[in-house]
Amino acid sequence: IMLMEFVRSDEVKTILYHQSWLHLDKLKLDKLISTQLQANPDNTPCLLMQALQLPVGHNKQQAIDHVIDVVLQHGETDPMYKHLAYMYWVLGITIHETTRQPAPALSAYASALMYKSDHPATLFNTAVCSSDVSVPQAIRQLHHYIHTAPTGHPLVPNVHYLLAFLYGRQDLSVHRASILHHYNMAQQTDRNRLPWFPLVSSGTTDQARRVYEQVIVQPNK
Repeated sequence: IMLMEFVRSDEVKTILYHQSWLHLDKLKLDKLISTQLQANPDNTPCLLMQALQLPVGHNKQQAIDHVIDVVLQHGETDPMYKHLAYMYWVLGITIHETTRQPAPALSAYASALMYKSDHPATLFNTAVCSSDVSVPQAIRQLHHYIHTAPTGHPLVPNVHYLLAFLYGRQDLSVHRASILHHYNMAQQTDRNRLPWFPLVSSGTTDQARRVYEQVIVQPNK
């Protein structure tokens, strides 16, 4: 789950219980986790497994926060210590989707990057969250993602679509070349996307396309 960078409860449950994945028995797994936590309430792998299956909301936010606190109390001896970057990243996403407040989410992403400074998904989510605060800052962070992430990372098309859109929130005539470049790169990388990578959301593609259509009807100065 952590290696594949799944966050949402439906994704986690698919990995755990779907017949084409691990195909675990949910009742037996729940009983095992409960038994383990009765014996050791600070069993962080079990706490995290419970937290990841919760739907987005304050309960999930508090559960992830609690796991992180326990791991930090245990220090490097905790088996989940090496996964702190992932947990802070999940916390940031959960905070942003639950509260729509960028500041606490950005704080969680910053903590994630302290433990893994080149984590592409955290860099991407930091930029998305920053766009609510500062468009130029978000653009800089997306360029940092492009220079840091592997060229085949699944979020590459998203980044180019988002850059086209964000440049469009500034002066269209000044950023015409950047908008055209990133929109064309978005379409190219989207076409070359591996079949098991998630599709770019229609909301992301539509907002970039609208900017692109505005630009191409303007005379090139």
